[in-house]
Amino acid sequence: MRRRSESGAGRAAGRGGLLAAILAVAVLAGCVPAPAAAPAPDAPVRLRVVHTNDFHGRLLPQDPPWAEGRGVGGSAVLAAHFDSARARFGGPTIVLSGGDDYQGTAISNMSWGRATVAVMNAKRYDAAALGNHEFDWGMDTLRARMRDERFPRMGANVYRTGTREHPDWVRPWAMIERAGIRAAVIGIALPSTPQVVMAGRIQGIEFGPEAEAIDRYAREARAAGADFVVVTMHVGAVCEERGEAPEEESRGCRGSMIEVAEALTEPVDLIVGGHTHQRVLTTAGGIPVTETAPYSVEYTVTDLERQGDSTVVLHRAVRTSWAHEVDTDTAVARIVEEWDEVVRPRAERVVIEFADAMPRRGAEHALGNLLADAYRFASGAQVGLVNNGGIRRDMPAGPITYGMLYELHPFQNELVTVQLTGAQLRAALETAINAEGRTNAHISGMQVRYDPGAPAGSRIREIRLDGNRILRDTDPVTLGTTDFVATGGDRFDALLQGQMTGTGLEYLDAIVAELQTLPQPIAPPAVGRWVPLP
Repeated sequence: MRRRSESGAGRAAGRGGLLAAILAVAVLAGCVPAPAAAPAPDAPVRLRVVHTNDFHGRLLPQDPPWAEGRGVGGSAVLAAHFDSARARFGGPTIVLSGGDDYQGTAISNMSWGRATVAVMNAKRYDAAALGNHEFDWGMDTLRARMRDERFPRMGANVYRTGTREHPDWVRPWAMIERAGIRAAVIGIALPSTPQVVMAGRIQGIEFGPEAEAIDRYAREARAAGADFVVVTMHVGAVCEERGEAPEEESRGCRGSMIEVAEALTEPVDLIVGGHTHQRVLTTAGGIPVTETAPYSVEYTVTDLERQGDSTVVLHRAVRTSWAHEVDTDTAVARIVEEWDEVVRPRAERVVIEFADAMPRRGAEHALGNLLADAYRFASGAQVGLVNNGGIRRDMPAGPITYGMLYELHPFQNELVTVQLTGAQLRAALETAINAEGRTNAHISGMQVRYDPGAPAGSRIREIRLDGNRILRDTDPVTLGTTDFVATGGDRFDALLQGQMTGTGLEYLDAIVAELQTLPQPIAPPAVGRWVPLP
């Protein structure tokens, strides 16, 4: 029977029982003499940690191009891989999530995350971090889903505004006891959540530094008798060389997860991450850190051994959840089927057709331009803008279902217009050029000429509207976008200077209706709306 406890008692008893069992077997076998009066040193204890991140509601099997038609991912397959990982290890195993689990598909979103919670419970997750997308439907819905979960979803750096006290519904850490081994798991939310979630959905809370919270609760966990301290965080990294073989180390890794590991002053045994959707298998600050690709197609396995004050990694790998390697978990498959039956009639309805595949490749691509056009025309605005973070999947050629478009644009925002001056639009577009001079938004109804090497805030040289008219700073202009972007999401704070007006249209439905007015199959629009100057 699995037990969870937050008390500190029992560590010595757990280790003592294990040592007694080992010695009893050895004596019966005639291999060792009876123990001397002096106490023996602590026997080594082992723990396997299985981890996923950024599940984004992918309950159904996935078909990424790199799989070449072979089945991969989905909840029933992933659950079978978890069971296999538990059985192969033969010792205490915990399963963790790095967050962003609910949001992203028709089957999950149309159930407000209930379907995802049902399968995570069935897959026997032990703990999860709060991802930024867990807040997308507001805290009331999030709290309801957390009550449904049979495991803690945690945020040690989530506080009541202006304090270092946690809301009563947020746990910072949990002690998981398995076969006499005590594993403390600390959960960490994304500190920049306020930049990627609408302000009204996180009122009354703030997000603090990761390292400060980890150090605080690592001390508390060790004092409570933890054999292992593991951090699951919705914070990630990117690597120049990701590594291809399961056990191959990633190289050239950078990002917040690496910085946090290097900043810690208290020892932790493992950090598992998320958010950046990258394969990461490396070490930082002497701590093993891992992350996986999103959407249920990968999971990590890390085996730890601790003796005294020393922890070593016995084995770790990033594994692909191939369907052919396991027998599908039929119980989880039934749960998925029950939820899928509810949404399937709508999700599988073909609504449009694409003449060519539209991948998200390069800073500017046809898919982003098509969405920006749809924003513009559906809202009746002069120009349109789509943040790249809202474009969630590539699109194939051929018939396109409503469910596929839901995965492309899953966030249930409202389409709005924002009345701006030319200067205010220019300031917003400056935000869309990152520190490396790369654009991170798609536009419609205008062409923007910019100098990627110029100082931030002064890169845009000219904005030309359709018809080749140069937009002056004093000219009025109306922008079509989402309420998320219009209220400062993805750091588009400059749009707060304008006058926002709601259209009453849910943005995905508005996009579908607009795309259905185009000749079918829809041809990819041309690129060249952002023009970098030499």
